[in-house]
Amino acid sequence: MYKVIIWGLGNVGRSAVRMIAERRKELDLVAVVDVDPNKVGKDAGEVFGFPPVGVTVTSDIDAALAMDADIVMDFCPTEMDQKGSFMPSALGMAKALDAGKNVVTTIPVYHCKDSQPEVYAFLDKHAKDHNVAFVPFGLLPGDYASYLPLVIAGTMGHVDKIVVQSGEDDWHNTSGWVSVFSYGADPALYPEMDSDKDLLAKFIYAYYSSGVYEMADRIGLKYDEFKSKHEIFAAPCDLETINGTVKKGTIYGHRFTMALLNKGEEAAVLRYVHKVCHKSTPELPIDNTIHIEGLPPVDATINGLIPDREGYVTSAAPVVNLIPSVLKGHLTGYVEACDLPAVIPVKLD
Repeated sequence: MYKVIIWGLGNVGRSAVRMIAERRKELDLVAVVDVDPNKVGKDAGEVFGFPPVGVTVTSDIDAALAMDADIVMDFCPTEMDQKGSFMPSALGMAKALDAGKNVVTTIPVYHCKDSQPEVYAFLDKHAKDHNVAFVPFGLLPGDYASYLPLVIAGTMGHVDKIVVQSGEDDWHNTSGWVSVFSYGADPALYPEMDSDKDLLAKFIYAYYSSGVYEMADRIGLKYDEFKSKHEIFAAPCDLETINGTVKKGTIYGHRFTMALLNKGEEAAVLRYVHKVCHKSTPELPIDNTIHIEGLPPVDATINGLIPDREGYVTSAAPVVNLIPSVLKGHLTGYVEACDLPAVIPVKLD
């Protein structure tokens, strides 16, 4: 049985608590850490209306890390410095590594050996110094881009190009970070897209683009340029969301394209949409597709990975299911999920 600490009890942590509670023969939840006063002191299951799990939420990360545990699941909020590096988040993860705990996380310090070498070196050293592993994963970057496309590409004779498209409908999203998308704001007041003032685009590219690099790097697709494009879309009618009404003509959607090019031709592409009220506004599509050109050409549609409700299940599930592979391997340092045995579900009780 693997002893687990959850650090960060937001939407992803909520799904992880439920998954672990359903797998008590394999996974033992020993501590849950969060700073929300509405959660601290309460049973981690009962916080969300689940049956009690027998673990009280604490705000004392040091006390939790002092406990006998094999692995920390880090779901703390993403932090980024002025350069677009995730070093502030890395400081917290290093704290867990220094306590001799393996760490898995959905924070996108993902495939960053070349894109953020200082973050990679920092986490790799802290993990190796304490003979533990650090493994970033999650849905995206991670499972949907680039893990699943690479598995599909493994069935092909050769690959010339990969295009992954997806997105999410934030109409029912209560996370505080949804405000960064400026739903309901006047498009005329939005900063020039892809300019230095377009902080949202910078954040999205820093968050998601590592999946594009991993797909190209692992397949051996050549590239000489990274090209990005941010588009915003005005609501065709009034739209009702859990956070209020998005008026006609105001911002209701964004499309971000991240592409690696070779001599001007696309080699690996991720196109991702953030919007609200998709059922009412199909003119800005969310296409959950993986398109791979090569021998043979392959097209796959994978629906359901980012559902309107319970959308964080598929963010939590990859890291929960990753735990046995990480711990059985006795690995140290910064480890990528694609270098581990295939991720399959941890058995239900």
